[in-house]
Amino acid sequence: MRAAVVERYGPPEVVEIREVPKPVPVDDEILVRIRATTVNSGDARVRGLRVPRGMALMMRFALGFSGPKQKVLGFEGAGEVESVGARVTGFRPGDRVLASHGFKFGLHAEYATFKESDAITRIPDGLSYEEAVAIPFGAATALFFFKEGNLKAGESLLVNGASGAVGVQAVQLGKHLGAEVTGVCSARNAELVRSLGADHVIAYDREDFTRNGKTYDVIMDTHGNAPYARVKASLAPTGRFLMVIGDLWQMIAGRFIRQVVPGEDNGTAISAEVYARLLDLAVKGTIRPVIDKVYRFDEIVEAHRRVDGGHKVGSVVVTLG
Repeated sequence: MRAAVVERYGPPEVVEIREVPKPVPVDDEILVRIRATTVNSGDARVRGLRVPRGMALMMRFALGFSGPKQKVLGFEGAGEVESVGARVTGFRPGDRVLASHGFKFGLHAEYATFKESDAITRIPDGLSYEEAVAIPFGAATALFFFKEGNLKAGESLLVNGASGAVGVQAVQLGKHLGAEVTGVCSARNAELVRSLGADHVIAYDREDFTRNGKTYDVIMDTHGNAPYARVKASLAPTGRFLMVIGDLWQMIAGRFIRQVVPGEDNGTAISAEVYARLLDLAVKGTIRPVIDKVYRFDEIVEAHRRVDGGHKVGSVVVTLG
């Protein structure tokens, strides 16, 4: 089978499509033919070892020193079940599924195996592979932070980076949970963010939301350019700061600041139950996928370049035939 392999850290050009052995499922595993995947910010950061300040050494220990230990990236995949092991009872060949190994990656490949206990769920009718795979990375992250930050109906929520993969889902899920949502994005993406349900939109290239005198019950920073030190005056007295991205020192400090919800444990958001809930919301029209661009698998280097550019809107999707 073909897979996108990363042997060393570096620019998008270090990604190479190679022939690798096709996985063989054992008795408790499901073999999935991947039809669509994404290149998200996590993939790009691992590939380039672009890590928050202060975390380079620990990330080399975790990921690999000269290159990633997991040579095949890819956080999520959508496709159909090709075969199942003798002990698998919940899936059968032909099922359309969305699945993830989380930060173990491995889904920039034509095939992957999963256990029934993994984050794997059926894709409901009405959603394509491309649509289904564009949802979970951002939406599961948003749900995790909203739960940890105790976002309540009627509260005011500001999403910084409202047009990114996490941001577009945070705006929609925030509205679904009953919040009054303000999205911060570039002026060129303002109409998109409004169309996702934002009550208010602030174009960061025209206005600094930290200087307009308004306060919010919850501020979510999905971009990394609005740390707590910058936004604390914009928080209500009982406000919470959801730090989706932060450097080592911000993460440490956040543990001692009552208003800060740090995000180092957001991998716990990934489960079959969460994915099924998100796909149900999508097929009902409560949330919708936002796809920046769809690339063919042999264009995956270009997909990485697009993510590196920092101006994608929603998710970058890669199809595998």
